[in-house]
Order: sequence, then structure tokens, then C-alpha cells
Amino acid sequence: MSIKNTRDYVCFVCFEGFEDIDSFRDHIITNHEEGTDFIFCPHCKFPLRELKTHLALKHPELQIPKDYPTKPIILRDIKKQKKKKPAYKQGNYFSKKNNKDLFFRSGMELEFYKILEDKTDVSKYNVEPIEIDYIFEGSSHRYIPDILVEYSDGKKQLWEIKPFHQRKLPKNQAKWKAANEYCKRRNWEFIVLTERGLRLFKKGRNPV
Repeated sequence: MSIKNTRDYVCFVCFEGFEDIDSFRDHIITNHEEGTDFIFCPHCKFPLRELKTHLALKHPELQIPKDYPTKPIILRDIKKQKKKKPAYKQGNYFSKKNNKDLFFRSGMELEFYKILEDKTDVSKYNVEPIEIDYIFEGSSHRYIPDILVEYSDGKKQLWEIKPFHQRKLPKNQAKWKAANEYCKRRNWEFIVLTERGLRLFKKGRNPV
């Protein structure tokens, strides 16, 4: 594929250029992550880095849906870094129940590991244990949930740790629908845990 010299169809994440809009759109959706690298316009489903300008130009008569993200998370994080250290962190946590180091991708995951370690009814938990096929925008993808928790009574729960503002992203909804169906076939429970649910869970209350 030849790369166009103008910036009409240049990827806003990796800056690769494309000759036509369909190739550009396919590249964004296939190679980058919705919610972090880009978001969809809720009206025309076009991949974007910033929603307000797009709406003003393309859909001036329409409103931004309530709780819908206007920018990818990475852009907000970059702005926050100019003012203070980023809130997220990652590293390894040694689990006594699993007798090994477990990788965590956020402070929320680390807090969840610590809660599981203290819960006497949890026998063990596995990080990113399975892959689930799902369909989004007509294409097949694979989703890896965060944690599978096994209890001493035989019950199993599959958990996804996500910030509250990401819960309505269309791609996440497609992932979680597939995960729900996967769990129902196995008599498991699928739970999406946000920072709000984590606060409740730390207090021993139902996080859902």
C-alpha cells in the first residue's frame, strides 16, 4: 500500500498513512484499542481522538450521550501527567495463596489481589486465565478477562477490573456480553468491578 503524502488519512495513534478512508478506519479498529487509543462517534461510529469537534462539524444538531467519553483515556492521562504523577501503576504482587508473583496492570487490580488474599473463602485466583471469542462491528476478536476466582465451596467467578467511565464503551459491552454467555454455560458468575464497586467490596459489601 502506498502512503499518501498529505495528512488526510494518517493514523492519529501511529501516524501510518492511507490512500482511502476505509483503509484508515479498518487500520484504527484492527490495530488500536477503543477507549484508550480512540473512541467511536456514538452517531456515525467513526473512530476519533476527540468527539466534541467531530460533533460540531459533522452532527451539529446532535448531543453527546450522557456518560459517553469525549476523548480516549490516554489523552486525559497525558494532560494529568503535566500536573501530577499518573494515578495508575503496575508491577508484581506475591500471592501466598498462589505461591507466585502475579502481575497487576493498575492500582485497582493490586487492591483486588490484596482483598482476595484476605478472604478466607477464596481458595485461589488466576490472572488472565482464559480467552473468549467475541464479535464486534462484524469482526471476530479475543477477550482476556482479568481474574478467575475459585472459592472453597466450588463456586467460580470471572472478574473484569475496569474504571467506571469505561463501562458503556461499545467494545467493552460486546466483550462482557460474550463473557456472560461463556460463564453461564459453565455455571460461573461474571462480574465487572469498577472503583465504586471496589470500595464496597473492601467493606465486605456486594460490589455489583
